[in-house]
Amino acid sequence: MKTIVITGANGGIGQYACRHFTSLGYTVIGLDLHFDDAECDYDRMVVDLTDEASVEKTIHAIIAKYHRIDCLYNIAGGSGRRYGDGPIDACTLEGFHKTIELNVTTQFLINKHTVRQMIRQNHGCIINTASVLGMRGGGEKFATHTYALCKGGIIALSKAMASQYAKNNIRVNVIAPGLIETPMSKRAQSDESILSYMDDKQPIYANRHTLGQPKTVVKAAEFLASDDADFVTGIVVPVDGGWTAI
Repeated sequence: MKTIVITGANGGIGQYACRHFTSLGYTVIGLDLHFDDAECDYDRMVVDLTDEASVEKTIHAIIAKYHRIDCLYNIAGGSGRRYGDGPIDACTLEGFHKTIELNVTTQFLINKHTVRQMIRQNHGCIINTASVLGMRGGGEKFATHTYALCKGGIIALSKAMASQYAKNNIRVNVIAPGLIETPMSKRAQSDESILSYMDDKQPIYANRHTLGQPKTVVKAAEFLASDDADFVTGIVVPVDGGWTAI
């Protein structure tokens, strides 16, 4: 039975991922700042992923209980718009720093301490979450430039890790979602001008007028975490309705 650690486990994609990997027979440990659901059939740990001592303590606790981490699936992150992220000419310094903290510091720290364990066990799989905005411009409707910077940085970090740690039997890949129907994207879901914009940005949306679903993102992660992907590392899988195709 494989052990998988999932960050951002209280979010829309994270909750689905925890339930899905549990259904596949994985031992699932979900990490987040807090949890809304009172009951679940997988393990959960409260952790501040921006605090290194908290991250290190959590990884040690996981190893003490489960002895290994076969897979790390990083979903933690978020928009810094409410802190002042925006187009670079208007982005505040607070918005810049907070967005970096939410999206880069979190993944940097959990990757750092998980990789140390995976080196010791001489195997592992890491799936980091970026965004289509780390690969393509979003225009005025998605003008959160620090967020785009973060997601592009996650892709670069993941490729560097993939080349560095292949010798340790550690695979590192990235999933880059487009606009997915989650609580985080409620602003976009309720804005008709953004949905109209999706007609140009996401051809599948233009065809059927439905946004991407968490299950599609998680099914991509299912493959990357599986033994069927044992020759796959350093790639970016866009789950974006065709955004990167145009």
